[in-house]
Amino acid sequence: MQGSSWRFASLVMGVVYVLVAASALAAEPSAAAASRIPRHSDFLRPEAYSNSLAHRAVDWENRNYGLTCDQVVEKPVKVQMHKGKGVVSGGDIGGFDRWDVEVQRIAQGSVPSLGGVTAVLFRCSPQPGNFFSQELRIYRTGSGSEVGRTATFETPELPPQYQPKSLVVKDGRIAADVKFYEPEDSHASGPSTLRHVTWTWGDGRFTTHVVDVRPEDRGAAVDLRHQPVTVNGMGPLKLGMSRGDAAKAVGSLIPGKEGRRVCTDFSVEGAPEGLLLRFTSDRLVAIYVMRPATKISTRSGIHIGSARDDVLRTYDGEIAATTPDYGGEELVFAPVAPKFAGRVIRFSMSNGVVESFIAGEREWARIAPSCGGPE
Repeated sequence: MQGSSWRFASLVMGVVYVLVAASALAAEPSAAAASRIPRHSDFLRPEAYSNSLAHRAVDWENRNYGLTCDQVVEKPVKVQMHKGKGVVSGGDIGGFDRWDVEVQRIAQGSVPSLGGVTAVLFRCSPQPGNFFSQELRIYRTGSGSEVGRTATFETPELPPQYQPKSLVVKDGRIAADVKFYEPEDSHASGPSTLRHVTWTWGDGRFTTHVVDVRPEDRGAAVDLRHQPVTVNGMGPLKLGMSRGDAAKAVGSLIPGKEGRRVCTDFSVEGAPEGLLLRFTSDRLVAIYVMRPATKISTRSGIHIGSARDDVLRTYDGEIAATTPDYGGEELVFAPVAPKFAGRVIRFSMSNGVVESFIAGEREWARIAPSCGGPE
């Protein structure tokens, strides 16, 4: 009982002490009072707590934005986003039935005179229509209030395309790689000229700076006709690479945007027709060889047109024949060594010869169904 009474008295005295201390602080000037507040940790400071709450309160993929679909209309239209996607319809969207909008990229950092900012890149697709536009807007990270948007690119050709994963806020600037259309480019082929664009803040607006990305900055061009295909890649192309790293590795552009399917088959600028790189979520997962790329072969020399018996003999002991859902026959080379991590080369056969083949991760190295081309 004595111990309990002592603890109770201590608790009461502690409460009294806190109340007295608080009363004394309240009676002092604010600066003096603040200097006497115990600082056990930064998170106890009122301003740090309010800033933390404001930062957490901004859910960039679930909020309302005002967008123009990159000047499809002059006055911003309210778009309500849910999980990074939104649909808007009505009489203020330029005569279209609706806009399909998505958040493509969110990047955060600090800019002089502004402090912490969040750059949000939007993709807007008016429907019905076969085009899309992109819009980059900048917000204060703490409050979510809009600072402004970057200027629309004034180009005589089709609007250029941001490369979403390149968007960063770094070294006091907002930066992104952007591909521009040349006169010889078509809507189907996509833009061909890569430029590095930065934006700085001053005099109440963003100023745009554009620099060409020189061919030498992309790396030396690699002739993929003479690079063998393996379960791990093709020459400098290694499974797991991003599309940007793959383009740099081969010194050539890999144009287009990942499609709406789970995977996309990209061609490489200047590479043999029929050679496709399969990506999912910006990760190289397989290399697909089809006609007319008959000169490209595996490291063991198997190519389109190789006889069935040659394939079986070459990979003896590690190859099996299967019947795919689409019919016909496939021969699947699956090396057993652990270092290959379940990667395969799958040969599609027709009339006893190789018709096409694909190498890479087992889940993605499949002939059918097709992943589809880029947008």
